[in-house]
Amino acid sequence: MRRSFAVAALFFCGIFVAGCRPPSYSLYTSPNRDFQCDVPWAWNVMYDSEDTHFTSLAFIGPFEPEFYLGAPSFSVRWYTRYATHRLRDGSLEMYGGPDDFIAQTLESVYGKQRRLERPVQDLTIAGRQFKYFVVISAGPVQPGARWGTAVDENGKAINPRKHAYALLSMPSGFYVLTYPATRQAYEKYEKQFSRLVESFIPL
Repeated sequence: MRRSFAVAALFFCGIFVAGCRPPSYSLYTSPNRDFQCDVPWAWNVMYDSEDTHFTSLAFIGPFEPEFYLGAPSFSVRWYTRYATHRLRDGSLEMYGGPDDFIAQTLESVYGKQRRLERPVQDLTIAGRQFKYFVVISAGPVQPGARWGTAVDENGKAINPRKHAYALLSMPSGFYVLTYPATRQAYEKYEKQFSRLVESFIPL
């Protein structure tokens, strides 16, 4: 059974005196209490769950016209190994682990014209072993989309994707941390995504 809802992120970690400047980050604990991480202060949260074998949290920032659909975002997804997950279009996906996820995602999502700006690497970040990569690819544009788009050499509207991934393997599954930016906007929240990855703690 799928559960999905959106909530406003009221990241109040204490009582602030009127006029005090809010912090840059807030420590966020997932609804299932399976992880914690630092996320930008006051970003909104969208939560999606399909039983216990798939969960997805999207952290969505304020309006930024250089990002596709007008908003920066980060996501944290959990996949149980070899468990099927139904996508919004009705198709199913299943992964045996991080390497399988990477191979399938690069092929099916980004296609043969993709370019790995940062090849897949095994990185130790804050004592945890991640697989990290950054991929560039021209993606399709939704009808009516106007923010964060570009035009290719043939005059066709595209989503100029520049997406960063950090995958953390666990005994029964794995987490996928993603920063789905555009090429022109990637640097704006690269530091904040690095902070999310560095602070990510499975519980």
